[in-house]
Amino acid sequence: MSRRVVFFIALIALAALGAATAPWTLRENGLSSALSDHMKERYGLDLTVEGRSTFAVLPIPRVKFEDVTIRFPDQALKAEGGTLRGEIRVLPLLLGRVELSDFNLSDSKVTASAEALRNVKWNDVFKSRSSALHARRLILSRTAIRWTDLKDADLDVSEFVIRWVGEKEPLTAYGTALWRGERIVVEEAAIHPDRLTTDRISPIELSVIAPTLRLNLQGEAQLGVNPSLTGHGSIETGSMRDFTRWSGMKLPFGSLVQAFSVKGDFSMDRRRLSWPSVAVMLGNDKLEGTMAVRIDTERPMITGTLAADDLNLADLFAPFSQARTSSGAWSEETLDLAHVTGSDLDLRLSAASARLGKLRVEDMAASVLVRPGEIEASIGRAGFHDGTLKGRLSLASIGGETEFKSQGTFAGVEIAPFLASIGEPRWITGHAQGQFSFEGKGRNPVEVVRKAQGRSSVTIHRGELVGIALGDALKRVEKHPLLASLNWKGGRTPFQEAQAQIVVRDGIGEVTEGSLVSEEVMAEMKGQVLMVDRTLNLKAEISPAASQAVPAIAFDIGGGWDNVSISPKARSLIERSGAAKPLLPNRILPNEQRPQATAQ
Repeated sequence: MSRRVVFFIALIALAALGAATAPWTLRENGLSSALSDHMKERYGLDLTVEGRSTFAVLPIPRVKFEDVTIRFPDQALKAEGGTLRGEIRVLPLLLGRVELSDFNLSDSKVTASAEALRNVKWNDVFKSRSSALHARRLILSRTAIRWTDLKDADLDVSEFVIRWVGEKEPLTAYGTALWRGERIVVEEAAIHPDRLTTDRISPIELSVIAPTLRLNLQGEAQLGVNPSLTGHGSIETGSMRDFTRWSGMKLPFGSLVQAFSVKGDFSMDRRRLSWPSVAVMLGNDKLEGTMAVRIDTERPMITGTLAADDLNLADLFAPFSQARTSSGAWSEETLDLAHVTGSDLDLRLSAASARLGKLRVEDMAASVLVRPGEIEASIGRAGFHDGTLKGRLSLASIGGETEFKSQGTFAGVEIAPFLASIGEPRWITGHAQGQFSFEGKGRNPVEVVRKAQGRSSVTIHRGELVGIALGDALKRVEKHPLLASLNWKGGRTPFQEAQAQIVVRDGIGEVTEGSLVSEEVMAEMKGQVLMVDRTLNLKAEISPAASQAVPAIAFDIGGGWDNVSISPKARSLIERSGAAKPLLPNRILPNEQRPQATAQ
């Protein structure tokens, strides 16, 4: 064979190869019509092609259709626009049929209805099949999914791959998408549709990563009359506050909680998701017990019984610290319970040690109840600075205002360590017992305090006043009254009992009874506690024990709650000074008549 013939044969082969490799643009709609018939017969999908159809043979037979529309029955799904690509199976093609081994839909807009998807007869869709008759893979690229009946659930899919080889093999999926502007990654999803559609148990796996959430579960699923899901799973978030803000999910105290996770065996049906044995991480604290979520109601209901060795609930008490501004005044910011009462909650808590804001308690048994616009927390028992504490706190939104109520009792409490724990100086020691009740209503903290009503009483046994020796002060007053005002601080005053009762009306606390009894002195205190201004206006009178005489010395107690000032009353000291007393204006006793006239 001559070189010229070989050369021509090579040119013909290259031309044929180029023709087979290069895509052919088809002006007729025969190819698209054949594929439309195939998709209708095999998948129940309606396909229409408005743009060009392209066909190529090598390296793999493939087609491309532009500007397509795909409809699922009953308006459950509709994909408009974009490009549909697919690989053609060779054997059916030789027999004159067009069948695709995979689909790739890109740059399309999908409109979906959740209600219509729930009503689809999935048993017919996922009926037993062989890999030779159905596509093995579906790829969505740069596709927007918009829901007609779900709020804030739209997705922008970067790439999502669904693969199902066939009968007895799992359907798997993975990919990435944007939801609310944040990237979500489905690392792994696997299930057996053919088992589910025949009411058999199917293994299931799911792993999802979101900006503030990670979800993992492995278990078994079953459909039928009573669908169920059981297995082991975990839900983790580095900040529940950020997660609720991003996802829009309304969770109780969601805006107050930072790191949170739930891990354990679970079961789920139409009505309920439950963990018979669960480990909950709240920050660095681990709680164990049981939990459940009622999901067949308009507002999910979370219940649980959890126990911990150590528990820090400081985040939940943050709003109380925010009731004051940086300057120390009560805040005028509007109170809003909506962002912390999104779901119902009925929780029982116990802890060997727990921190509640600035307070630490031991052996605590407590409960938390959340309803729409209402929070109620109670401590059934707790050890508190060598004593005991019980109390109840409630917040409720009523008529645009927030109603605050609290009440409690305590006994055997070491008062000095308690003062230190809340950042106050240890100016008194002893064992305290008493009770309190307080309520108020308003649009902001300052209004609540201004309208406050309540009462409290406290009795302290066998203690000491630190920073003043009243017995020594009385002795100095007897000898040198005027010098006593310059040298009255220092020392201690032991006492048998000190008590005070305060009645609060419209934000003003009236000290109805205040006394201190020791072996050397007796003291009585009267005055007001101004809650709105956070100031004191009190007077304490000191007398020798068992004496009926006029008080020997009196103290003015004033200033702010955070900066209390105590000073002797100058008049009481001057009156006891023989030299200085004539300098005072003459006092008229109550039963003494003033002179009617004077003459000189």
